[in-house]
Amino acid sequence: MMLRRYLLSFFLLIIAVAAAAQGRISVQSSDTLEAQKRNVSLTNRVLSPYSISIRGGLTQFFGELGDQDMKFMTGLSLIRQVNPAFAMSLDLAAGKLGGQKREFFNSYFINEFNSIGLLARWDLTEQFSRYADRSPFHLSVYSGLSIMYFSANAFDLDTDQRVRFTNSDVSGRNPLFLRWGSPQGPLGVSRTHERMIPVGLMLKYQLSENWQAGLDYRFYFARSDKLDATSGRRLINPEESTTYSDTPNDKYSFLSVTLTHRFNRKVRDADNDGIPDERDRCPNTAGVAKFFGCPDTDSDGIPDYVDKCPNVAGTKATRGCPDTDKDGVIDRLDECPNLPGKVKGCPDRDGDGVRDAYDGCPDVKGLLRFGGCPDTDKDGIPDHVDKCPNLPGRYRNEGCPVNK
Repeated sequence: MMLRRYLLSFFLLIIAVAAAAQGRISVQSSDTLEAQKRNVSLTNRVLSPYSISIRGGLTQFFGELGDQDMKFMTGLSLIRQVNPAFAMSLDLAAGKLGGQKREFFNSYFINEFNSIGLLARWDLTEQFSRYADRSPFHLSVYSGLSIMYFSANAFDLDTDQRVRFTNSDVSGRNPLFLRWGSPQGPLGVSRTHERMIPVGLMLKYQLSENWQAGLDYRFYFARSDKLDATSGRRLINPEESTTYSDTPNDKYSFLSVTLTHRFNRKVRDADNDGIPDERDRCPNTAGVAKFFGCPDTDSDGIPDYVDKCPNVAGTKATRGCPDTDKDGVIDRLDECPNLPGKVKGCPDRDGDGVRDAYDGCPDVKGLLRFGGCPDTDKDGIPDHVDKCPNLPGRYRNEGCPVNK
């Protein structure tokens, strides 16, 4: 009983520590120019979605012979990261279960087992963190389905004589000992196999980019009442029983220390620009990290795929084309590239739409038809040849009115 209280207290301590640990918001990392300045290729260290984990720890049994005799177990996990918060794993484990009960049973048991399972893992720190800074702690929960292959023997506490056992000539997946599911399999199996539902909690600490150490507490709901070679409050061999006991199925757990290694993987970089193809927007043309692998041939800060003049440096305002006089008209369309102006890039001091070089009156706003000169009285005779510029007149009268 004291051991169970200890495990429960330890379990709650793990939750408290993880809740206090600062996490991070999962964001897409940007390719920075600092990496290029340090001559570090972005393809040198790319994490694979695959990792391997080993574990070792102690088991605890919950059943008829439930006074504890903790046994050792080991395990191996092959993990596939689906996204930053979710992973799937194939878990293998091997070890022993043990326990005893002097009252009524006067027995102890040893169960040698192997198990294989498929688990879904959810990283709560990665999913719900509110902090931008990285935390080395990660809290995860998981569950799945598992199959246990086992052989259990119960012995007398005083004489060490075997009194009950599994895997006899009549052993099978006996429906008398199953709370859920249908029995399958032949009699006389060498190792009984039953399905289980594992649930667990794991706290990991990030040692480095590729290595994690952690604590793993896992609880198994077994499908059988024979893990301790005992079924209910009866002393007969469970293989010879004809009815199921009124006790629930057996359960067990383990607490283990884990060490996880995440592999690196070689990524494809067709253009050898240091940006992996999966993040390269121009995978067949060498480029720079700032523009996600796309080139900037003229080094004007505008990638070629949006640069209207990719071979000549320009400005963002003119979509990458040069504008020497900075009048907003790019040089290749500017008829006066060295003089700022508004009329095809040429100056027009009076703003009449006639550039100064062709304007007969460059300082007075006029009309294009009169070479940029005004016609104040609108008689069709420009002011500079109109003798009466403020009175409409006739051309034959030099712009003056005709007296009748």
